[in-house]
Amino acid sequence: MSPRAIGDKKKFVLNFVAQFSVLGSQFIISFVLTPIVLQKLGDEAYGFVGLVNNFVSYVAIVTAALNAMASRFITVSYHEGKTDDAEEYFSSVFFSNCIMAAAVLVGSVLLAANIDRLVSVAPEFVCDLRITVLLGFLNAGVSLLTVVFGVAAFIKNELFLNSIGQLLGSVLRVIFLAVLFWVASPHMWYFSVAGLAATIATGVVQIILTRRLLPELRLSPSRFNLQKVLELLRVGVWNSLQNINNLIQTGLDLLIANIFAGGAAMGLLSVAKTVPQALTSLSGSIANLFYPKMAEAYAQGNKVELVNRFDFAMRFTASFLIVPLAGFIGFGPSFYSLWLPGRTVAELSEIQLLSVLTVVTLIASALVEPLYYANTLTTKVKGSVLIAFGFSLLTLVIEFPLILFTSHDRLVVIAGVSSILMFVRHSLVQPIYCAVVIGVRKRTFFKPLIREIVVLVVLWLVYAFVDQIGICTTWASLVGIALLAAILGYTFEMYALFGKDERLVISALLRRKFGLRRINAG
Repeated sequence: MSPRAIGDKKKFVLNFVAQFSVLGSQFIISFVLTPIVLQKLGDEAYGFVGLVNNFVSYVAIVTAALNAMASRFITVSYHEGKTDDAEEYFSSVFFSNCIMAAAVLVGSVLLAANIDRLVSVAPEFVCDLRITVLLGFLNAGVSLLTVVFGVAAFIKNELFLNSIGQLLGSVLRVIFLAVLFWVASPHMWYFSVAGLAATIATGVVQIILTRRLLPELRLSPSRFNLQKVLELLRVGVWNSLQNINNLIQTGLDLLIANIFAGGAAMGLLSVAKTVPQALTSLSGSIANLFYPKMAEAYAQGNKVELVNRFDFAMRFTASFLIVPLAGFIGFGPSFYSLWLPGRTVAELSEIQLLSVLTVVTLIASALVEPLYYANTLTTKVKGSVLIAFGFSLLTLVIEFPLILFTSHDRLVVIAGVSSILMFVRHSLVQPIYCAVVIGVRKRTFFKPLIREIVVLVVLWLVYAFVDQIGICTTWASLVGIALLAAILGYTFEMYALFGKDERLVISALLRRKFGLRRINAG
């Protein structure tokens, strides 16, 4: 095996371990701190934390037009040997982001001043909510200033270095939240303070990494090129439209719940989304490990290699997500009864149902997550966005009449309609679209998808059966049984999703032993 192949495999393992460390720390934050915070703040105040996060995410609708494609253009230019172009993209994106960050801060002041007119909020929460909004958007502004520096580790396929910064940020976030909620009176803006500290730490690390990994990639006002900005915007505007689609389908749920069901109901939905949201970043983080080599294969025009990487990335990503997703649904009743003691049976049942509905979308996206990179890689985003826009309109057409003119549970409608339609879009439409844009047969990616779905259903039914037996009555029993179920589930997946050679490769990756003759992953 060539030294380069060995190096690629080592980088993949390091990237993989680092990403899981970051995700593990983030999950601990959600799992351990949420019950404590709920007890101190209450459902309604906790719901506003999620609502402000949604408001901040709306900024991405605008910024994605420039930043979503920046990494792709800088990386491809660098691998093609066009260093001057890469440098112009880099500088142009950074200084454009500076302008947008200033606009974000001005907008946050206006939003904070009028927040009590926009949402239903109890008078005692207004001041806290305004501070939370200001700090949340300040965090978004700082993130804009540093986001482009993450491209250096991406270009060098050393994403684990970015993960070090993210892990440092996660640790700081835990420390800030724990200390503030432990020694001071509870306030919802503590989340924004902790998030700001994490963003600054991550950004500083990425700036240092850029100077070390790509010293030739200089940041200079003289390298600002308006034509490069316009080029990114022409392609990236479709990413902004895609974000609007995501906003309609999942990003407005807390706001709609606040308007039509009240602050308390919004808080209940926010609680139900806590664990699913912790799992949401998992699929993207794992799939992201494969993107640098995909970009390299695409830049070299190697379609066979590109298809192989999509296929393997799809199954590899799903293999790590199926077990926790199936386990979350199957063991959900026992988990919530232990995680949220003191809740009524009705509240726990509704939270469990809302969580499952939220996870439905995550399941579908997790199974096909790597396929979405084809949109960015080929810059053929327009068709995918138009398809998603059709699903967004259908969401509105179905959801609002059910809320306004029927007696159905409004929270179930809000969480359920978009989830079901998103499941259809992810599992049926995206595999076809990916195949079309990279120029292969439309059914190319349905074979691995069907295998993934079968494995998911089998594990879900088994886990649900075990939970119904009623032996998960304490944390010790739940954790012990869940660990055993996970071991058996991952073993089953290895044989159901991968061939013998692939199992050997994955085993070698996880043991950090190199020297096998072939690898399709990293």
